[in-house]
Amino acid sequence: MVMLDGCYKIIFQNTYEFMTVAKTLEPVLNRLDEFIFLLTWRDSIKPILLIEEHAKELFNNVMHITLSEDDRVEIVKGLADMQIYARLYFKDHYAIPFTLIPEPFPLYRILADYYEETLDKLAFIIHAKQKSEKVSIASFLKKHEARRSSLFYAYNEHIRAKLSSTHFHATLILASSNKKILLKALRAFRLSHLFYTLKRYDEHKLLRILFKRPKKPLLLNKRYTVLSSTELISLMLPDSLRGVKIPVDGIRAYTTGGLL
Repeated sequence: MVMLDGCYKIIFQNTYEFMTVAKTLEPVLNRLDEFIFLLTWRDSIKPILLIEEHAKELFNNVMHITLSEDDRVEIVKGLADMQIYARLYFKDHYAIPFTLIPEPFPLYRILADYYEETLDKLAFIIHAKQKSEKVSIASFLKKHEARRSSLFYAYNEHIRAKLSSTHFHATLILASSNKKILLKALRAFRLSHLFYTLKRYDEHKLLRILFKRPKKPLLLNKRYTVLSSTELISLMLPDSLRGVKIPVDGIRAYTTGGLL
């Protein structure tokens, strides 16, 4: 189990612009040894970040977002009353990234489409621990280069890009109080590169999984979720705040084009 002593709500500024945030957030993620990102949704979308308290100053360099101190109890509240969850893994080898450049995370947009229609709850969790996989990715690339395999010709540049990235062992979980909502939310993920397993919800078990430090298993590990910082950013940030019910500047929620 790990205890990250800083718990913060992520506040988006109304000047938010995806690429600006992505470019300034990636070097900050590369300096984090470990973090937990939690995106909860019921009446509104709430992004929470758990980091070591001393690392908060790093986020002063990130444009258009600020961190506001929050209560860890909010994490337990955000995971209460769930019924089912999905755990995500790579469909092929983790050396093949699902994106080469930062891309907005469609989950925010999917939630924006449904938040007025239901009182169901949903939570997305990332627990990431920095751990270099350069040796294993280089070995994978060398093996397929020697064979001149179809995978090498299809993903040579993708694998080389991931090889040069910062790597994180990661746990990815999506939980909901409604299976229908969960399956809709899973559309946000690159299911051509990722697959999921569905589990009946157990709050105590999920909290253990959440706070257990991610570690790639010794065996049967090629589909384990080893992510680059670019892939992590693409699972954390919305394309824009328009139409998304989310706290802005710590006070108001941005909805269909105007501040409430």
